[in-house]
Amino acid sequence: MADVHVVALTRADVDAVVTIHARAFPDSAITAFGPDAIRRYYLWLLEGPHDAELTGAWLGSELVGFCAAGVFRGAMNGFLRSNRRFLALHIVTHPWLALSPLIRDRVRTALKITFRYRQSRTRREPPAAVPSFGVLSIATNPDVRGSGAGRALMLDAESRARAAGHRRMTLTVHPENARAVKFYEQLGWTRASDADEWSGAMDRVLG
Repeated sequence: MADVHVVALTRADVDAVVTIHARAFPDSAITAFGPDAIRRYYLWLLEGPHDAELTGAWLGSELVGFCAAGVFRGAMNGFLRSNRRFLALHIVTHPWLALSPLIRDRVRTALKITFRYRQSRTRREPPAAVPSFGVLSIATNPDVRGSGAGRALMLDAESRARAAGHRRMTLTVHPENARAVKFYEQLGWTRASDADEWSGAMDRVLG
């Protein structure tokens, strides 16, 4: 881990982030939409109205991992609204996407988000809850797993959360991703279980 250094990424680094994302999450919905969709997503996380950072783990001159963490405002619904025409056109020109259960689920979610957003503009919303410091996305190049890059990214995010005065961090992992769950638990994260079946939500209480 001594050779890994973590710094904030810029727009110039997004293409490398796209490559890592595609390799780390080959079965994700956004990966199915192709590199341009992934690029748009991380540009939104980097440049949207968030109090967050996209950081990168470097081994020498090579970016080997990234982490999007902080307070996000419309991380998904903002992205969907900003790119709805692009995403709709992509489905029209790639009709096989509509047959994917994963994509259909994301489309339904997008429609629900859009409907709620339109409703919220026509009525007074209750005061928002105190925003939490979330780890929205973290990935490392599969070729360097075990290098300490993922750990360095998580510890950097934790350090930033503490510095900003947060007492709790959150993330969501796929419940069946045993490797990732074990990794987070080794770093002090615990499963947040509000239902009979764990959904993948995890918490890190900062002392």
